[in-house]
Amino acid sequence: MAERITVHGLCVRETEIGEADKIITLVTMEYGRLSVSGKGVKSLKSRHMAATQPFAYSLFTLRKSKKNYYIEESELIECFWEIRGDIEKLSLAAYICDVCADVSVEGEADPELLRLTLNSLFAVNKGMQTEKVKAAFELRCAEVIGFCPDLTVCGACGCELSGDSYIDIMNGRLLCRDCKPRAEREEELEGSTSRLYMLLSPGTVAAMRYIVQSAPERFLSFNLAEDDMHLLSQVCEAYLTNHLEHGFGTLNFYKSILL
Repeated sequence: MAERITVHGLCVRETEIGEADKIITLVTMEYGRLSVSGKGVKSLKSRHMAATQPFAYSLFTLRKSKKNYYIEESELIECFWEIRGDIEKLSLAAYICDVCADVSVEGEADPELLRLTLNSLFAVNKGMQTEKVKAAFELRCAEVIGFCPDLTVCGACGCELSGDSYIDIMNGRLLCRDCKPRAEREEELEGSTSRLYMLLSPGTVAAMRYIVQSAPERFLSFNLAEDDMHLLSQVCEAYLTNHLEHGFGTLNFYKSILL
């Protein structure tokens, strides 16, 4: 008898197969990332069409045959409809889903990652500033998957930070103004070529601390001045992409439409 499972899953990617079929990538609450075959789901007559659209969050009954999963039943929970009518929202949502798909693990449940992604899509759908959602998602994602920077004190001397400081991207730590030149000299002596430091304002540091320490449903409940928000976006993007060791085409497209 074929194995059947019930999952709550977000459609983060799709690959069209022929005229009516597609392979969808789900990030599920129960089993992490799953690749699922959708037979005929592109057809307007398919009862699974709505549940298998990008960004759709649905309840699925899946049948496993050998190594493949097939959709037997589906029930749409949320489709984030407003995202689809705005190119800026759409491109950011695609990037968020790309990151979620990239860092999720097949067969390993990670409900915190899925909740983060859903909360971020909900904020984009409701019209929250995209730059704010992007930055907070990137940093919180780093925290969820286990390589959050140490934002407590200077990572070199252990002192409390005051005024402007620096984030040492590759070593995941903050540096005070006195320790940053010393850290650069040490890395030069070691022959390191991967150092990357970015200047942080006090407001940006406070926002970063809030993002990683707040309750999951509150991680976007902060405000920053425009210049600090731009800086936060640049820092969080640099931190996540450098630690994942690659960029994203969807991120490049999102940034291109803002020019």
